[in-house]
Parts: sequence; C-alpha cells; structure tokens
Amino acid sequence: MASQIDSPPHIAGLKHLRVLGSGGYSTVHLYEQQVPRREIAVKVMRGPSSDLFQSEAELMARVSSHPAILSLFGAGVTEDGFAYIVMEYCPPPQLWTVARRRPLSIADALRTIIQISGAVETAHRAGIIHRDIKPANILLTAYRRPVLADFGISSVAGDANQATRGLSVPWAPPEQLIDAANPHPSADVYSLAATCYSLLSGRSPFGSVGQKDDIFQLSRKIISDPVPPLQRPDAPEALKRVLEVAMDKSPMQRYPSALALGRALQEIESSLNLPPTTIDLLQDSLDGSEDVGDDDDSGTRIAVFSRVTTPTQAPPAAPEEDDSEETEEEAPRRSFVVPGLIGAAAIAVASVGGYVVWSTPGEERPPGSFATIQADQAAPLKETAPAPQGLAGELTADGTVRFTWSAPAADWAGEYQYRQWRGAVPTWETTADTSAVLPAGQTCIEVVAVRDDRRASNPVHACVDAPTP
Repeated sequence: MASQIDSPPHIAGLKHLRVLGSGGYSTVHLYEQQVPRREIAVKVMRGPSSDLFQSEAELMARVSSHPAILSLFGAGVTEDGFAYIVMEYCPPPQLWTVARRRPLSIADALRTIIQISGAVETAHRAGIIHRDIKPANILLTAYRRPVLADFGISSVAGDANQATRGLSVPWAPPEQLIDAANPHPSADVYSLAATCYSLLSGRSPFGSVGQKDDIFQLSRKIISDPVPPLQRPDAPEALKRVLEVAMDKSPMQRYPSALALGRALQEIESSLNLPPTTIDLLQDSLDGSEDVGDDDDSGTRIAVFSRVTTPTQAPPAAPEEDDSEETEEEAPRRSFVVPGLIGAAAIAVASVGGYVVWSTPGEERPPGSFATIQADQAAPLKETAPAPQGLAGELTADGTVRFTWSAPAADWAGEYQYRQWRGAVPTWETTADTSAVLPAGQTCIEVVAVRDDRRASNPVHACVDAPTP
C-alpha cells in the first residue's frame, strides 16, 4: 500500500504533479489533464479491490451535475489494477481549515448550508444517503463555492449492508452510532445541522474545547446529552432552535427533509435581512417531449439549471501565510467507528424510537433540470406547534399601535416571538403575553407561537396604518 502512495499510477493523458492527501482507503493526487488542459484531482484506491470505488463513482455520477456537488469527470482502472476516480480540483484553503481558524459569520454559514441542503436533497431524491456529511467533506471550488464531496460510504436507500462501513463520529447522529444497518435520510439532516454548528463554532457540536475526545465518550455524549448551547452572541435564538430541531435525538422529530432544513435557514436569513440564498433542486421535465428544431441556442448550453441572480459572498479567506500548513484536497480523515461497537452500553444510555427505513422508488426518475427555490418561497420553522389566533391591531390614544392575539389552544404552554418592522430592519422580540405595543406608522407585526419544547408555529401577520406623531 505504501508503494501505491509513493509511486502514483500512470494514467493515459494525465501528468502527475503531486500527492494531495490520503484517507482510510485511498490517496488523492493532483494531475494535469493534457486535453483539455486543466488540473484535476484523482482519487486512487490503495488496494486492488474496486467494488467500493465503483459504487462511489456510480453514486456520484447520478448527482455530480448539481452545482453544490463536486464534479465527477470520469473513472477507470489503471494497468496495475487500481481503481480511480477523476474529479474537480478544489484548491486550498478549504472550508473546515478556514472555520477552525476563525468561525464563519452567521451569513456565510447560512449561505453555505443552504446551498449544500440542495445538494443533499437532490441526492436523497435520487435514492442516495451520504452518511458522512461533515465540514471536511464540503470543499470550496476555485470560485469559492461550497460543494459536497466524498460519497465513499454513501448508500442506496434501503440497503442494509452498510453496518461495517466507517463513519465520522463527531457529526454522526445517535442512531448511526447505535445501529447503522438501515440508513435513513434523517441521518443526513442531523449531520447537515451538526456541520452548520461546527462552521459557527470552529469545533464539533459535542467536542471538548482544547483537548482530544475519546471516541467512546464522544459517542455517549451524542447519544445521551442535549445539544450544547451555541456560544455565539450574534446568533439569533431562532437559528439555535433550528439546529436543535434538526439535531433531535429522534429521527422522526427532525425536519422531514434536507429541503425543509434549508427552507428554515432561508427564513433565518430573511429575519436577519440578509441577501437570500437559493436552493438548487433537480426538477422533472415539464413534459416528456424532446427539444425539436435548431432555432433556439439552448440546445448548445452545457448546464440545465436555473438560478436567481442574487449576489453571493465567499466564506472569509484564511490568512495567506497559513495556506502551506494545509493538506490540499485531502481525502478527509475520519474518526472511524463500526456502528454497533458501542453495543448494549449505548442502548442503555438512550434508545432511538420511530426509526423508519426509507425505500427507493422502483422506477427510474425521468430526465430533469435544476430549479431554484427562492427565499421568498421558503417555509418557516418546523410546523409542530399551532399558530396564534385572532391577531389584530389598533391605534391607541397615546399614538402607539397595540396588537393582540389569543393562545393557539386552551391548554397552551409556551411563549411568543414577534417580529416588528422599523424601517428596513426587522427585529425579533420574545414575550409571554398575548399582546405587543409598537410605534405608530406603517406598522406590521409577525407573531410565532413557541411551545415549551421549543417547537414553533407558522407565523401570523397583521398591519395597521397609523399617522406618526
């Protein structure tokens, strides 16, 4: 195996430049492709077995045209019998290196995870569960756009033969640590939220600060402990609540899909008055007919996805002098654990109920194109609480506007959050009362009911036109 790393394989049409990194079962090399001339990353299997690589290549081929998934250029087997995959090269610095040095801003973290949520949702709709979403598996392209990589332990939904494959413990959901025999899309929802937490904190959600975690102690924390509070004064409570819901111990209590999580994060963007981030999804063709005629140049276009022209910002660049310390385009190292290794001890700590196996549709999906979900189409926070009733506003004698509403139910136990507009900057307030007083003017309010278990309702709205003093 060592000779495989030291002596990169000869691949026709490619010139080897250097080794980029190595992982559990493969080495990633930087090659220069001769025609067309470009730098590419080539992942080479360390051993002669190619079954795992063939599976990874086939899974990537289903979804790699997505703008937030690492592009796959090809695959093959060398003359020596080593399987390889040819992929897009993403130069340093990479996202996790940047976030560990300096956690991302709220805006950058939201933008990144919203874009990746579209990639994960697309994979799920193709019947693929990634099973290893983590910060190190989100690379930054040359244009600094985040892309999801490393489908090495991904599985086809409904495939129960996954239990012996390794996974990354710090970002794995509890049910994967107990028994990963039946992977479910909700596991990716958890890992996506855990990744968001890490980008905002610079560490894994349950990781210790300043010391290395024992893998079994870390696993027990993930299974039994509540999600540690996100220590970010600038993080809105709504964002913390979204992460808590997405990282619920029970898979069935999380957001029902990666898309639902992405929409909840879009709602956070909107509440912070941030530029909206779009979600790209594979959409079935509107009809079954093929394009006919050559009077439209659309047939010569390479991509078939639409995107709203919204300005995007790259995550903050790392200090230039530190780039040399990073391993480029590495095959990310995992903290490996064989699910079930925790065994009875883990199950005694906490049991995960309501687990449902996601089955793959028995028919092929028709050809599709990418559609974009805009932020104004986004659903609010997970709808597990009833909404306030009878919201109305009136001008009072002192010139302010008083809004009132009724509890969602007679046995309601919880509080309310309302968002008031003052100019163009909305702000959230929390109250246990069923009323709020706002300054006069074009006064609008949005109210959300929040149960004691932190589940939120759909918002209700009301506006009052009142003269300013």
